[in-house]
Amino acid sequence: MKQLVTILTSIIAVLVFPTLAQSQVSIRLNQPSRDQNNVSNSKQFIAGRTCIGCKLTINNDSVLVYPTGTFAVKKELPQGKSTFVLNAQDSTGTTYTKTITYYYNPAPAPKATSTFRIDFIDISPKGNLELVDGDTIRVKMKGYPGAKASWFNGESLTELPTTQSSGVAGYYVGYHVITEEDSMLNGKINITLRNGSTTTLASPNRYRYMKQDKIFTGRTIDNMTYITSTTEGDRLGPNKLGYLDKDVLLQIVGKQGDYYKVRLANKKNAYIPEGYLDTDIPQEGVPVSVISNASIWGDDKYDYVQIELSDRMPYISTQQNDPGKITIDVYGAYAEQRISNALQNAREISQVTWGQPAPDVFRMTLSLRHNVWGYKMYYEGNKLTVRIKRIPENLALSNMTIAIDPGHGGSNPGGTGLAGVVEKHMTLAISLMLKNAFEKEGAKVLITRTTDQFVNNEERLSFYRQVDPDLLLSIHFNSSANPVDVFGTATYYRHTFCEPFSTAIHKRLLETGLSDFGNNGNFNFILNNPTEFPDVLVETLFLSHPGDEAAILDPEFQQLLIQKIVQGTKDYVQQVSH
Repeated sequence: MKQLVTILTSIIAVLVFPTLAQSQVSIRLNQPSRDQNNVSNSKQFIAGRTCIGCKLTINNDSVLVYPTGTFAVKKELPQGKSTFVLNAQDSTGTTYTKTITYYYNPAPAPKATSTFRIDFIDISPKGNLELVDGDTIRVKMKGYPGAKASWFNGESLTELPTTQSSGVAGYYVGYHVITEEDSMLNGKINITLRNGSTTTLASPNRYRYMKQDKIFTGRTIDNMTYITSTTEGDRLGPNKLGYLDKDVLLQIVGKQGDYYKVRLANKKNAYIPEGYLDTDIPQEGVPVSVISNASIWGDDKYDYVQIELSDRMPYISTQQNDPGKITIDVYGAYAEQRISNALQNAREISQVTWGQPAPDVFRMTLSLRHNVWGYKMYYEGNKLTVRIKRIPENLALSNMTIAIDPGHGGSNPGGTGLAGVVEKHMTLAISLMLKNAFEKEGAKVLITRTTDQFVNNEERLSFYRQVDPDLLLSIHFNSSANPVDVFGTATYYRHTFCEPFSTAIHKRLLETGLSDFGNNGNFNFILNNPTEFPDVLVETLFLSHPGDEAAILDPEFQQLLIQKIVQGTKDYVQQVSH
């Protein structure tokens, strides 16, 4: 551990202190980036760094300077011009002055269009679309008020009353249900506005009608193929419903941007990235899978449930805790007769029940003796297998394999603090210390990277799904554009069965004295998606906050942080073993 503390100290010394330990007093600002600033938001931040040990005032008001020389304050601007004079003074009385000016003019309030025109149109779903019978598209348009607006086949749009449009007239809305009579040959949709004169505006995207006289299918290209509930999402992408095995057959019923729309069941659609689906296959339609039998058994390591289908059909799983339960919906399948639920040498599975929540959805519900420890779904031929991981009898860190994932690396630096600390370096340093701490407990540790290298997130996920560790911790540092009010420690998980692990880590992290930024569920981070093992994303603290950043530069705090993560892992293991 002492050696790794030295490594961390060296990293910080190289990356940070050359920019901080300056012989002359200075001020360097991260926010704002210019001396003259035109802004439309009254809330602004002045944040940056000065020399270590210097005193700082802004317009003669004293400002807290952290041990790293960093500072951050929030200012509420009046309309018009605001000038701030920053003055730094070192221990010898030498000063440095910097002046910044804001010109705050609020964004103008929305108002009705004063000339005869169409300002914009917004059609959803967004993007270039391939549509089939029954699909609905909606439009919202802003233009000259009091006119007549139309689109598909001359269908009228309705002007919203001002009570529904923030007091502004001239917003028109409508929807259209696609039929085979609609002529869409990869063309744009025109919106027309009439009021004595006529003006037209075309949609920014193109639309095509997909004929359904022949079923269009594709197969997943590998076991890293995922399906999503929508094509839009946050910075982490669309919400993932789950991963599918290779060669799963999917019926394509449309396209939105770079995603195929696929039909899982009669009333259940999903989306899949275009590149993850092989459509150059024999187009023979989608078979109906009739399930007549199932097998439930155990070997020396796992319990299994297996059903045979006519083809590789899609599936989605969910879990619950206390008691542990796994539910798998298989789409395009049904059972004609009673299916055996006899258990053969199964130790973790206590009961399996079969259901048919919809005519084309077959449901398996697996009741467990403990909370879920991890499971894998895959095909052997056309047999869908669910492999249940058992909790080891002698559960302790000393006989476990723990995966540690230092976030970012190489060309992906992550966030940067006001003192110049770069996330990719700090995640690596902390992860190496954490690796050493777990190994002292007797655990075998797998780590994504040990140098400053780029590792694609998909490669990280694929690797850990293959090696199947007992636990996975992904180490990151948080960041915010608000360096004053946003700070603290947070943990993130996606699946219900990972919540106890995340909670145990989070409780211990709060014992470091960091503020609580939450234990957050249903998180769409890629390394929170596997079901093979419990996992947690640890966003240790906010590098963007000068107080949090100063804390992580303290060697004693680093040791405390490592100790609490290890102790939280122990707490979880002890909880599971009971």
